[in-house]
Amino acid sequence: MRNPIGAKRHFPGAFAVGVLLVIGVVTVPLVVHRGHARPTHAVPSTNQPSVTVPSGAVSVVHGARVVDGVEVGFPHTVVGAVSAASEYVDSAASTLDPDYAAAVMRAAGDPANTDLPRNLASSITKLRSDLQLPSAGPLVPPVTFQTTAQMYQLRNVAADNVLVLLLTDSTFVNQRGGTGQTTGVFPVQMRWIAGDWKIGTIGRTGQDYSALAAAPDTQAAVSHGWLALVPAAGGAS
Repeated sequence: MRNPIGAKRHFPGAFAVGVLLVIGVVTVPLVVHRGHARPTHAVPSTNQPSVTVPSGAVSVVHGARVVDGVEVGFPHTVVGAVSAASEYVDSAASTLDPDYAAAVMRAAGDPANTDLPRNLASSITKLRSDLQLPSAGPLVPPVTFQTTAQMYQLRNVAADNVLVLLLTDSTFVNQRGGTGQTTGVFPVQMRWIAGDWKIGTIGRTGQDYSALAAAPDTQAAVSHGWLALVPAAGGAS
């Protein structure tokens, strides 16, 4: 569910400083970034087949099936790539279980990048430590960590490759029921492999996109070039 405008809150006390979400080599501090960047429109790569590039809000589509709790089987379109990136990041960044995080990457990641599952599992273990949670084992309710992609941008669009930038909301509920909310920017390289969109890498773009961070669904986000993601109804079977 999308979060209403103006609902952002910092983590109370010790949770407000130094909490990191690390996926591969991308690090997203759990505090609202401040910065300015000139909006950059998607530029299709040259010498590639014609690709239809969305220029506004995207209605997210569902995958054709579910594997390990993650929708897969997205259409071979740019909208399919954006939808897949949103689904994969939401799943990978909404768990505090390292084993499940690794399973997400095995289902959603490029099979050639064998480091993805291990890196994400290590990142979730680090996140638990940063959130002052036990490093292993089940967590007692109400502890949860939920991430939702809210807006997107595109870079280097080609028929079988596209860099999808996602602007996300993350909400953490600690052991005492205290909550905090923040935003992050995820650069996700999507590749069309064996009939589906897969994550090639997260981060490792050679460019820092943190200056694009803004509260989703605000004029500040729009001024940074962000476009809306419209959630899909229903779900994959």
